[in-house]
Amino acid sequence: MRSIPIDVIRAFVAVVEARGFTRAAEDLGRSQPTISLQVKRLEELVEAPLFDKVARFELTPVGTVCFDYGRRLLKLHDEMLDEAARRKAPDARLRIGMPGEFAARLTPLLDRLRSDTEVPAGFEVVTGESETLAAAFRQNGLDLAVLLGAETEEAPAARWRAALGWYEPESARSPKPSKSLRLVLPPKGAAVHEAAAGALRAAGRPFEIVCASADFAVRAAAAAAGLGIAPMIDGLAPDGLRRSAGPGLPALPPIVVSLVARSEALVTAGRRWASDALSTLEPM
Repeated sequence: MRSIPIDVIRAFVAVVEARGFTRAAEDLGRSQPTISLQVKRLEELVEAPLFDKVARFELTPVGTVCFDYGRRLLKLHDEMLDEAARRKAPDARLRIGMPGEFAARLTPLLDRLRSDTEVPAGFEVVTGESETLAAAFRQNGLDLAVLLGAETEEAPAARWRAALGWYEPESARSPKPSKSLRLVLPPKGAAVHEAAAGALRAAGRPFEIVCASADFAVRAAAAAAGLGIAPMIDGLAPDGLRRSAGPGLPALPPIVVSLVARSEALVTAGRRWASDALSTLEPM
């Protein structure tokens, strides 16, 4: 069985991205003849030309396949070495990201995750908006993440469908139908923000945002204080808030909750950890 050295793949990918052998050689700290020989070696191994003979640095169909797979192989290769080096450190921690609304459910079960993954030194937990967590995961800043409605390059280890509802203080009076609705929301662009604002616009219901925060605790406190009504996942609203039955409130669409993990071992452990905590959500 033929195998392709990683340096050969790295040289070819660098040439395509730099659109030149000289620039690729500079980027990799190699000589231009060395890079040329490595690309030629790849062509010999796949038994096909990689670049179009007429259009300079335009890829052939085989070249496109090698480039697409090559980038993914390099990413996995480099992540593997980085992660192996990090895990050897005595103070290595499993890095977990989750939206604030899930913290009360997921944090108490971290010991189960510890036993399943044999984490040497515990956990580093980051809470925040899903867009920020997804970016951190893509940049190898997180090992495991729970995301709301966020798309990642990696296939999710598990997905759930969560119902959204409008929440207000238990002592609140229902607002008048004609009154502009006062809202407490995550920042614009967040999945819950877009779901709530989109539903209100579609229903023709006027609204104003009185408090916007990426911190779920801030939003919960603002809603409990009566500053405005807040869209939340059913079952995750803190004590003191109830589902609103106010007139003129449109139904909210369900939101997708995804679990992403960096390795097969974390996929298995993470799915068990999150599934138990999120058992009230509908699996997809």
